[in-house]
Amino acid sequence: MDNDEILRQEAVRLFLQKISVQEIANQVEKTRQWVYKWIHKYQVNKNQDWYVSVSNAPKEVSNKISRELESTVVEIRKCLSGNPYSQRGAISILYEFERLGLKPPSIATINRILKRNNLLDSGSSKERKQKEYPSYFIDVQQMDLIGPKYLEGGFRFYFYNIIDTENHYASVYPIKDKSANSIVPCLIDFWQHYQLPDFLQMDNELSFRGSNRHPRGLGMLLRVALINGVSPIFIPAAEPWRNGIIEKFNDTVLKHFYRSQKFSSLEELQEKARKFSLFHNENHRYSTQSNRTPNQMIHSSEMRTKMKLQIDLKLKIQIDSGRLIFIRFIRSDLKLCILNSVFILKPELKYSYVIAEITIEKHILVVMQNTKVHHIFPFLMPLS
Repeated sequence: MDNDEILRQEAVRLFLQKISVQEIANQVEKTRQWVYKWIHKYQVNKNQDWYVSVSNAPKEVSNKISRELESTVVEIRKCLSGNPYSQRGAISILYEFERLGLKPPSIATINRILKRNNLLDSGSSKERKQKEYPSYFIDVQQMDLIGPKYLEGGFRFYFYNIIDTENHYASVYPIKDKSANSIVPCLIDFWQHYQLPDFLQMDNELSFRGSNRHPRGLGMLLRVALINGVSPIFIPAAEPWRNGIIEKFNDTVLKHFYRSQKFSSLEELQEKARKFSLFHNENHRYSTQSNRTPNQMIHSSEMRTKMKLQIDLKLKIQIDSGRLIFIRFIRSDLKLCILNSVFILKPELKYSYVIAEITIEKHILVVMQNTKVHHIFPFLMPLS
């Protein structure tokens, strides 16, 4: 007999002793309505177990989810999670049902299944934002692509943007496509006129990395960075907020430059983008740096390390050292996916961020968290 059942019997016992309802309520620390309720149940069913707790849940669940349906939802979610570029929410699962020719359950049903199987929140952006994230890199530049965008007449182009995270010095480069052949000359221009960083942070755009056909082969952009002593950092897949400074600058470019005027040609767009970059660096004030402009943050006496190395982009750049850095969130399957290779990590790293660093000359992959080394894997990198 639980405590509630004892209190119900005690309330009726006091009632039968002619104790007032208010006094009974005070003694059992319940409301008067509660006392009246159980007195009535006693009077109606005094010869039965009137005081026993009865579940209010329906005796039959008309919309009970079948095991087969639940298993299908779970398997689809796992398949989507296996691809770092796929979305994994209920809507994506619904569309996957339709793609497979199956009748999909409702969004609410999918979310209930995900929650019941601990698949709803563990990888959500809200929870991942709250996890401890490696943010101790200094002298970092962030870069990104916007597009495709279109000029009048349907000409397609992209914006390649790059910004220094310390002082917000930035440049905007309209380019005809997002190939490395178009991006790398812009990167070189920025480094020649501004300065080289220690780290170049980017998302997992294919043109930044290289190619899917040769996932460990270093693309042109990575080779230019490495030969100049710059370490590329790849943020976690599907987490654009980790590149927050360049993402906010992208919004500024679209709102205050691209949408504020019309352009007749790519050449005009490039010329005005150069002027916009100069204006931004001279005039745009940031509250995070005491309302100073990027140019005001750069002291004239500073010795800036500009790129002086002359590179012939028609020739393949030979690399024999350097490091590539990947920041990744480890899910319940403990899989770390780097350049199409999969590694299984320790259980203690589940639901946390790790730094996976490839040391090119040693052909190893080192997995760290808070500077503590947890794994060292062989990782052969073809350098030619």
